[in-house]
Amino acid sequence: MNEIINAISYSWNSMTWITWLVLILLGAKTVQSFNKAYKENKNYQEMKNNKDKSGLAHFYNGIVVSILCIIVFFLPYIINNQG
Repeated sequence: MNEIINAISYSWNSMTWITWLVLILLGAKTVQSFNKAYKENKNYQEMKNNKDKSGLAHFYNGIVVSILCIIVFFLPYIINNQG
């Protein structure tokens, strides 16, 4: 638990304006993807059953981009602890 707190605080303190910009853009893309996914579908099951699989593609895109947000946030800590 202590290492997680250290990782969060180190990453937070190491953020530059570029990192914040990338996180804002990725966060906006995540929200946009989930909005498009649920625009015509009420839930995940409807996305799977719909003949138009664009909602499902937007849903998975939202998941991938949200994982990228986490990676970008912790990237300073990961780079610092490589060696």
